[in-house]
Amino acid sequence: MNLLLIDWNSLGQEALNIMKTVGLNIVQCLGVFILGYIVIKLLIKLLSKIFSKTKMPSVTAKFLITIIRFSLYLLLLIAICQIIGIPITGFIAVISAAGLALSLAMQDSLSNLANGVVIISTRPFNEGDYIKIGDVEGTVKEIKMLHTIIDTTDNKTISIPNSIVVGSELINYSHNKTRKVVFNFSVDYATDVEKAKDVIKKVMTSCNKVLLEPLPFASLNTLDESSITITANCWCYGADYWDVYYYVMDNVFNEFKRENISMPFNQLEVRLRNDDVTMPVKEQALPVRDETIAVKPLEKDDSNDVFEKFIKHYKQSKKEKKEKKKKKQKGKDEV
Repeated sequence: MNLLLIDWNSLGQEALNIMKTVGLNIVQCLGVFILGYIVIKLLIKLLSKIFSKTKMPSVTAKFLITIIRFSLYLLLLIAICQIIGIPITGFIAVISAAGLALSLAMQDSLSNLANGVVIISTRPFNEGDYIKIGDVEGTVKEIKMLHTIIDTTDNKTISIPNSIVVGSELINYSHNKTRKVVFNFSVDYATDVEKAKDVIKKVMTSCNKVLLEPLPFASLNTLDESSITITANCWCYGADYWDVYYYVMDNVFNEFKRENISMPFNQLEVRLRNDDVTMPVKEQALPVRDETIAVKPLEKDDSNDVFEKFIKHYKQSKKEKKEKKKKKQKGKDEV
């Protein structure tokens, strides 16, 4: 009876020890999780405030905060696993295997993600810039980690993968504050060039959005087949480019008509021939073919006969060798 009491007492003591250990581990895990969660929240909030006070683009700040948050939660998870008793090496191995599988399954997405990091770090353009990527041209609406969103001038929203953005030729029209607006006007050869240049410069100067430093410019450029070309340019702020362009085009056309400056079409000179054209003609008819003196076909080339003779001789000698071999074999059999 005493032995049974001792066994039950030891068993109860062991269970109590296990419960104390497990309970302590659970309390420690809960404490570490709550403390870590609060610390991560406070740290992320602090970093968000710091990034908002810097000149860092919002896209870059969001990306960095996402990476930091993910890394901190991963460290917290590893710490909890260590308290519970799960081997960290096995956990890291599982994470590595999962990461390898994801990287193989998401090669294109990872490529876009990596190029998104390149765009954010190098900052070739910002949200609101007017850019051209390949054949796509418009205003940058949003820069995401996988895609860049562009609004075109005809109100289309185009999503371009970041790998294409980085790999394509990029033109950022908003990178500099000012832009040059270039024009080419064709006028008649009989036009007073100086007058035409003055009219063009007068129109450009009359636009309130054209900068006067540097001054608008106009000069004779090329002598074409049916007209002469005057090149002109002026400077404006990037946001005013199209307003200036259409203003100058509309008003130069109108002023040319007011000043009687001709803008010709392509010209083709046509002449009528009044003289009589006589062509010499032979009245003699074609001769009749005479087969008696006609060219005979070429005879067969003997060069091929030599080859044929060689093949024939080879086959004949081979046949003779076989017959001799048969005779020898027959003689041996008779003996």
